[in-house]
Amino acid sequence: MDSRLIFESAYTYLRKIQWVKPALNSESEWVYIGTSNNLNEIEKIIHDYFITDELYVACNRNESFSTNKEQIADRIQPLIGVEDFSIWNWSFQKVIEINKIGVYRKGFDASH
Repeated sequence: MDSRLIFESAYTYLRKIQWVKPALNSESEWVYIGTSNNLNEIEKIIHDYFITDELYVACNRNESFSTNKEQIADRIQPLIGVEDFSIWNWSFQKVIEINKIGVYRKGFDASH
């Protein structure tokens, strides 16, 4: 899938996402993770959340890409703390959104 199509698909499916709050008494779905020295933690979150190996990373129209779990850490490292982006499974039904200020949230398409 080309960059533009990944970005447009992510934008379209984002409206269907139900965000998961990390705790029952939590007011927000956002979780602080920081912007430096946290790549191993982010990689663990990704590996635990996604079942499938094929992943899409949506950044912008020209720099979105497909990758797999094995390469995800190396591929997203330059984006952490620099750019907002989202990581999707192959069917665009599960997502992790990572913000450049060092927070992330997880969600899924509840209609499926």
